[in-house]
Amino acid sequence: MTTIKTWYTDVLIVGGGGAATAATIAAHEAGASTMLAVKGQFGVPGVRGAGATSNPVGDYWTIRTIGPKGGFFNPPEAILSDMLQTGLGMANQALCEIFVEEAPAAIARLREMGMKFQSRMLATMPANDNNKTNNIVAIQKAIIEETQTQVLEGANLTDLIVENGICYGAVGVNDNGEPFIVRCGAVVLATGGVGQMFQYSFNPPGNTGDGYAMAIRAGAELTNMEYMQQGIATTWPSQGIVMLYEMEEPYRLINRHGKAFLQDYLPEGVDLNEVCRQKSSHWPVSSRDDSIHLDRAIKAEGLKNDGLAPGVHAPVYLDMSRAERGFLPELFPAFMLEKGIDISKDLLQVQNHHHTSNGGVCIDEHGQSNITGLFAIGEASAWQGADRLGGTMLGGSQVFGWRAGEQAAIVARQTGNKATQTEAIDAVLQPLHQATRRTGENTVAQLHKELQTLMWETLIVEKDETSLARARQGIAKITDRLKNDTGITQPMDHAGMAEMRNMLCVGNMITEAAGMRTESRGSHFRSDFPARDDKNWLTNIVQTMDSGSLQLRKQWLSEANGWVDQPNDVRITPWG
Repeated sequence: MTTIKTWYTDVLIVGGGGAATAATIAAHEAGASTMLAVKGQFGVPGVRGAGATSNPVGDYWTIRTIGPKGGFFNPPEAILSDMLQTGLGMANQALCEIFVEEAPAAIARLREMGMKFQSRMLATMPANDNNKTNNIVAIQKAIIEETQTQVLEGANLTDLIVENGICYGAVGVNDNGEPFIVRCGAVVLATGGVGQMFQYSFNPPGNTGDGYAMAIRAGAELTNMEYMQQGIATTWPSQGIVMLYEMEEPYRLINRHGKAFLQDYLPEGVDLNEVCRQKSSHWPVSSRDDSIHLDRAIKAEGLKNDGLAPGVHAPVYLDMSRAERGFLPELFPAFMLEKGIDISKDLLQVQNHHHTSNGGVCIDEHGQSNITGLFAIGEASAWQGADRLGGTMLGGSQVFGWRAGEQAAIVARQTGNKATQTEAIDAVLQPLHQATRRTGENTVAQLHKELQTLMWETLIVEKDETSLARARQGIAKITDRLKNDTGITQPMDHAGMAEMRNMLCVGNMITEAAGMRTESRGSHFRSDFPARDDKNWLTNIVQTMDSGSLQLRKQWLSEANGWVDQPNDVRITPWG
């Protein structure tokens, strides 16, 4: 029997973004030995292991700043109110309160580490190829390199080792296809989202939903998986968020035949100018107002691929030649000009992209799940809601990353490096052993491409029972082909198969949650149930796994606090 490489540490942090680096530093400073496991190379933007924090696919990134209580600029009481309102009853109020209280300290901590923001009022920085050193990951990586942290690169974690409700480590496969084990006292999942499951997404190559899938298979509870932030972005020659916060005239959207089409998709009685005005208050797709019809129109025109190859979507164009952007107007034009596009003259090719997942692992105030020693932070955790304020994901990654790192160090000292039963480790190694020798008609890359097209067409922007049925059938077929008829052609296919297994698991979770929620709320839009239904659906959907079967139940995370719809909606706009 071949000996499997085994690593030992107190706290294992999985991921390569800002949440992971914050947790690593915090755990180290709390006295724990730390290991940071990343896919690919640590801290190299745009590659496996980079994390979405340092992924340069937009013109800027920002952390939501919070001013003094009672002050004029972003007072905490207004931010908290807006977070709960954008969450539309689905946010965890206790965790939102922690974010509002501790985000200023997190920003100050980043400044002390060497971060240089554009101003004292806005924690904003360019997010492009020219800003490779002044970003969260680069600065926190330099600090980590001065510690005794073990950085395990090319580490594709696949499953968690859990015994009697306590997490004692994880197993995975390296880029050469060799299984390995990490034994520890606590695991912090900072694995990001599942953007690579969709054809159009901002997420870097390694974001394949691993944390969600590993956590639910291990017995953790997840929630809000039906809520995904999506929005308009360029598809060529580079990806870039198109945040049109101000337009003096209706959006000029043009199809491949040169026809303006937005008006064709508006329901009777819905005004074109009002749709565009509402869109100016938020970039993300949301059913909270009639701007949802603009996003529906863009996707629908893309699906009109008559005469095009299967999986190829028709181009959609946006004319910004007469637009003025009120928020940081200098950044987006300059960003596109670097890519060879002059927005004052050239059309932008656009489509709706997956941005982030608002759902994830249910956590407490320290980022710990219902499993002792298993933490989830950043996009892997769930604490916001149906919509979320812009700049809260990065800030929350720092706030809860720090909290989780400190608490993980405490838990690791309490649980120690217990010698778990061989059966517990063998059970999670089994899928890796099964994939050691395999032949088949399909390749991992082929199945991945098919899944991306299927998930984008059936789950992004809008869905109904027909599209959800198509998603279920497609997931089932791809799962069967992956298991029974897919070949291993190169060492990285071992990691690819594990990622496909995880994406299929998460795709099923999103599909079933979206199917169960027969209403529209925030980023979840059901065209067959277009209205919000507080009477029946003012509740979260919590998911667990029981003997390999997905279980869903209603459980309102903020029932003790309640939630009342604000008549004026969000007070600080644009909200995202």
